Amino acid sequence: MASRAVAYCILVAGAAVFSFPFLWMASTSVKVDRELQTRDLRILPLSPHPQAKSPYVDTAYYADLEGPWQEQILPALERMVDESGFRIPADVNRQIAKEQIARGLYSRLRVRLPAELWQDKSPGAVDRLLAAAKADVNAEIVSDTFGRIYRRFTLGAIRLRSSDVKEVELGAEKDRAVPVSARLDNLTSKAATLQDLPDEPKPVAKVNYDFTEAENIVLSRTYQVPAEFDLRKLHRLQMEVRPDDTWHELWLSIEMNGERYRAARTFPLGNFEVVTGAWQPAGPDDRSTKIKSWIRLEKLDEPSPVTARDQIKVTLEVIRCGEAGAWRNKILNNYNRVLDHIPFWRYVRVSVFLVVVKILLALVFSSLVAYSFARLNWPGREFCFIVMLATMMIPGQVIMIPQFLIWRSLGAYNTLTPLWLGPAFGNAFFIFLLRQFLKGIPRDLEDAARIDGCGFLGIYWHIMLPLIKPSLAAIAVFTFMETWNDFMGPLIYIADQRLYPLAFGLYAFSVQVNNDPALTMAASLLMTVPVIVIFFFAQKYFIQGVTLTGMKQ
Repeated sequence: MASRAVAYCILVAGAAVFSFPFLWMASTSVKVDRELQTRDLRILPLSPHPQAKSPYVDTAYYADLEGPWQEQILPALERMVDESGFRIPADVNRQIAKEQIARGLYSRLRVRLPAELWQDKSPGAVDRLLAAAKADVNAEIVSDTFGRIYRRFTLGAIRLRSSDVKEVELGAEKDRAVPVSARLDNLTSKAATLQDLPDEPKPVAKVNYDFTEAENIVLSRTYQVPAEFDLRKLHRLQMEVRPDDTWHELWLSIEMNGERYRAARTFPLGNFEVVTGAWQPAGPDDRSTKIKSWIRLEKLDEPSPVTARDQIKVTLEVIRCGEAGAWRNKILNNYNRVLDHIPFWRYVRVSVFLVVVKILLALVFSSLVAYSFARLNWPGREFCFIVMLATMMIPGQVIMIPQFLIWRSLGAYNTLTPLWLGPAFGNAFFIFLLRQFLKGIPRDLEDAARIDGCGFLGIYWHIMLPLIKPSLAAIAVFTFMETWNDFMGPLIYIADQRLYPLAFGLYAFSVQVNNDPALTMAASLLMTVPVIVIFFFAQKYFIQGVTLTGMKQ
């Protein structure tokens, strides 16, 4: 029992070690930028904290503090906040704000003050540290620290762009500046108010909401557009949004020309950096290979009462999310960004095509050649078999350039032909594997089939192939892995992005996003999942094929 327990412990430990990279990839794929740009190694992503009220103070931003004398220094830093003259906004809890600002100042001072002050253990060390901190803390630093923990949801002006490159700003007037709150003044919920922020670089309005009074907030208004702007040519709607890191859902819908359109997916209020939200009706851009920086607007079946050619109704709805909904939005966030950046499903279709065709060709032609080597007698058979085995010793790098020149001379460059036609000429390793299986089949089965009238192909199809299913399954798994992960072949032969298979498409994607860890991990996980699923279901045949068990006697 003890030896079995030790063996199981070793197996569990080995499984944990080998599964750690996959778990790390899955965890990183749901992180936001600030979780990756830290000095501390954090395996699990931060838990989202949906708030019922906004604006609010983020109490999780400085939750993990490291350093000595926190019990003495933090209260003193709170007093310094009062003495600095910085005015905490009235829309947040003042005491909570002071506590979090003090924690933020402590974190900054740990970096700014000399290490000798923090390492000093002599009497009066805390007083000397506080004196240095008081000389360093001022209203500007307090304001900057508060800005790191102050979460607010803001909306900018709505801009329309047409397909003939005309732009218009909704609600704006030529003779006077209209505040953003006045442009979005139709609120159908009493749980929210709009407040203009004059100190921001661009005109924005802060949305103060309280979800304890309602489950959603709706901003809706019908705008008059200039006569020179044709709504029938509407290409895109844009507005600047500052999320408040609550991971609530922002939905947009528009009505124009008697038709209704609604966003295909939500705009999550995750993170707290200003981003440009973009929405556009379905069109040719959705089928292109360009980076999709917009959310598609899908046409609804129900008609709209807004029929005037110079009117458009824009509706913004903020829907409250609980913990489960916030986790869902955070998990899907990076995956949606990946699907927006690349034509992922086009890459998948190319990869699936290559996988299916190569598996079929490898199984048919490699098994035919192996059958001839194992069961048929013909002059020069052993010599040809040795020559075939010798080709396995030639490195792929040696024949890479000659193969490229041959395919290019045949006019197959920048086509998928070089990537799938190769198995039609057989694979030396697969032929050797199948030959070993076929040599183990008793001759009596072949003789009985010949007596019943089967020829060579009949014996091959009805007798041999059913008996070598484990090896065929192993070859299918090997071919799938090789094709699905093939990077060098597309790199050499493919220049058109529309023909990229998934492996090469994800490489191009990582270059586009400057190797962003979260997006790269999300894309890699999307590519890895099919491999895991295939191996899970095919591991029996895979192991049987590798161990060359042959048929049971």
